[in-house]
Amino acid sequence: MKLKYLLLFFLILSCKSNHNALYEFDPRTLKENKITLSEIADYITYIPLDNSNPFSLIYGPKYFINNTIYLSALNSGVIAFDRKGQYLRRIGSIGRGPGEYIYYYQFTVDDKSETVYVLDSNIIKVYSKTGNFLRSISLKEFGDMVVAVEFYNSRLFVTFALQSVDNKYDWIILDTLGNLVKKKERTIPPFKSNWPISGGIYKFNNGIYNWNTFNDNVFSILTDLNYGTSFLFSPGEHRIPRSEIKDILQFKLYFNPNSVFETSRFLVIKYFYQNLIIALIDKKSNVSYLTLLESGPTLLGDNLIGGIYNDFDGGLLFQPENYFVENDREYMVGLINAYQIKALLKDNKFINLNPKYPERKKEFEKLANALTETDNQVLMLVRLKK
Repeated sequence: MKLKYLLLFFLILSCKSNHNALYEFDPRTLKENKITLSEIADYITYIPLDNSNPFSLIYGPKYFINNTIYLSALNSGVIAFDRKGQYLRRIGSIGRGPGEYIYYYQFTVDDKSETVYVLDSNIIKVYSKTGNFLRSISLKEFGDMVVAVEFYNSRLFVTFALQSVDNKYDWIILDTLGNLVKKKERTIPPFKSNWPISGGIYKFNNGIYNWNTFNDNVFSILTDLNYGTSFLFSPGEHRIPRSEIKDILQFKLYFNPNSVFETSRFLVIKYFYQNLIIALIDKKSNVSYLTLLESGPTLLGDNLIGGIYNDFDGGLLFQPENYFVENDREYMVGLINAYQIKALLKDNKFINLNPKYPERKKEFEKLANALTETDNQVLMLVRLKK
């Protein structure tokens, strides 16, 4: 009996220790250390996107699967390019007819079959690799405000907005036909908020992670579908309240995560708290590296100025947006505008700059000279050091 209680004591102590060891992201306490691109990367690839399908704005996720790049763009829907940036095809089409979608900001791709799943409000529209409509998966029975969908371990991981009082779940897992595999009941009591953005999903190291603006816990879900807390958003008055905010100017007073992902070395969080900031947190030392962004006409990412200093080739500052692994190498992905690249060529600082790799500066200049100001955006792939 004494042995039983002794084991129970150590189990409780262990649980407390693990909880206390969780990293807690607190934007109020981060220190503004600096880091350059050459400190984290050993190669940069630029992919100009084909202008035969012009667009002004690229939305959220970007998938690099086999030889294909998938992304969604304003007024274009979900489109596919080859790895050189040449336009391949459109996945489905925008519209209200059978097999068409109205919303396409969030989508995901099966990394084996390249089947594409487009989140159209609370319905997932399913398309083949060639762009043909296959079927619809309704999410209406689970909730009315879906945040994101991600393909993971041959299943679909779906998250819900907590500020919708009708949503009963934090997240659910479906098979590819729409059958429920697992669900997680919401732990936060229902509330109403006029905050429109609320969370997201990212994949890292064979796991999938779910974060929400109104939740302190960032959950990790493993291949066996068990879940736990990966890290925490620090609670406090800096967090968006679970109530309606009457004065829209008050929103700038609160911590609002815009995107979250991880690499082997860093936790990367783009957020707004008094300023728009990208934070890289070294996961071993907890040292924070911050870069402030200035917004243009939109906060959607198209006209943001700033980023990690590019001493690699002297090109534009790097704004990491997402992450993928290919051939056991890690990459962070960003977007740069053609007109900004062209303008940099005329900047005296760039002209007189001697970056770490001068030969790569010449390649960047060659890229810039081949572009026109109205060209589509350029993907910037940063290969991380091992």
